[in-house]
Amino acid sequence: MPFQKWILMIFPVIIGLILFISLWSKASLYDDTSIQRNPQPRPAGLVLGAALWDGRPSPALRERLDLAYQMYREGWVQYLILSGGKGDEGPSEAEGMKQYLVEKGIPPDRLLLEDKSRNTAENIANSKKILLERNWNQIYLITHDYHMYRALRLAERAGIDAAPAPVHSRVLFIPFYKTRECLSIIKMWIQEALG
Repeated sequence: MPFQKWILMIFPVIIGLILFISLWSKASLYDDTSIQRNPQPRPAGLVLGAALWDGRPSPALRERLDLAYQMYREGWVQYLILSGGKGDEGPSEAEGMKQYLVEKGIPPDRLLLEDKSRNTAENIANSKKILLERNWNQIYLITHDYHMYRALRLAERAGIDAAPAPVHSRVLFIPFYKTRECLSIIKMWIQEALG
């Protein structure tokens, strides 16, 4: 095979590998990050939704909710904004999250529901309306570590001062979710470039 053809074949592979490593590093930024020991209290924590199973939070969503519960109980936040819309049937993710947290003992009036969003960008945009109504700007963003880079970037673009509260999953197959997140980051970058 002539040298020029070999270069033309290998060049896209090298570029693709560099791009994948860059994306993987973004999805891995919060792998070793956790809530500080004595965090600064903020008015609210924003819990980004995930799947419900038969109207109840999936194991992955329970991980996010358990961290939110801990943060509320320890006084790091006074309110929790539960963000997630409705699937094909059953309650919205926000309603399923509320039921779970009320059963754990959080008063319903401390849980604010955003039940219209269908993706992370909508989670952030729709939740900002709740923040504006209450004149809050500083929040904790509660989601899985692999999802945190994109969620924080969307929050920053929306003018929200969000501190990371990442969940490190024990129930998800992380290589799959990080790979999927890499594709979502590409989509976000394209949307940003197009304005």
